[in-house]
Amino acid sequence: MNEKQSPYFLAGMVVLSAALVASAWLGAKALGNLRSSDQTVSVTGSARKSIRSDFAIWRSSVGVESATQQQAYAALQEHVKTIKNYFFQEKGIPAEALRLGAVQTSSLPELLPNGNDSGKIRGYRLSQSFEIQLADVKKIETLAQESGELIQRGLPFDSYPPEYLYTRLSDLRVEMLSEATKDARLRAEQILKSAGSHLGPVRAVRTGVFQITRPHSTEVSDSGLYDTGTIEKDITAVLTLSFAVD
Repeated sequence: MNEKQSPYFLAGMVVLSAALVASAWLGAKALGNLRSSDQTVSVTGSARKSIRSDFAIWRSSVGVESATQQQAYAALQEHVKTIKNYFFQEKGIPAEALRLGAVQTSSLPELLPNGNDSGKIRGYRLSQSFEIQLADVKKIETLAQESGELIQRGLPFDSYPPEYLYTRLSDLRVEMLSEATKDARLRAEQILKSAGSHLGPVRAVRTGVFQITRPHSTEVSDSGLYDTGTIEKDITAVLTLSFAVD
């Protein structure tokens, strides 16, 4: 290398080195900004509302046993007539609210003294179910509670717990998800404010299941709950939102 060219060569190397350092710094800064813009925060929001059932279903049945099917059927029809009169005349249930199930028949085996089946039939059991559907949920509640009167009168009557339903869930879901979204956003804003950051746009939404429970219940299920045992209920909606961090 020529000695006269050495100072220029060295100066060029210095400039080149400085340029490389500056490029590296700018690249690192750009990468850092990119990663910062990719940061997200995920927050769960929830909303709870008290609702009142607006529809009820009550099921019951009557059954008789007799030596022959004919005798059992005749006795069953008498009981069904008595129960229908009780519903319609005494309790004021509209005829269109009652649904009668099909007559169910089963044979009764004769048992030996040791408890084994003898292979003979000693009689038959016939039963028929009732189902009453009403929007008047209090009327169903009262009817179910007072139906023991039929047993007191000697009828072989079986009653099952009423089911209390809410028929406008599809409309309520939209409202509940909106409230849960507001709750999630508020939580995210509070978290980022304490960290000195700002809330960006929504990046992802994950809707959870709805929990419809007895009032003040803490019971939850991954697949959701729908309690039908009470007229008054609580409905809870949960969702998770992911926000960009500015």
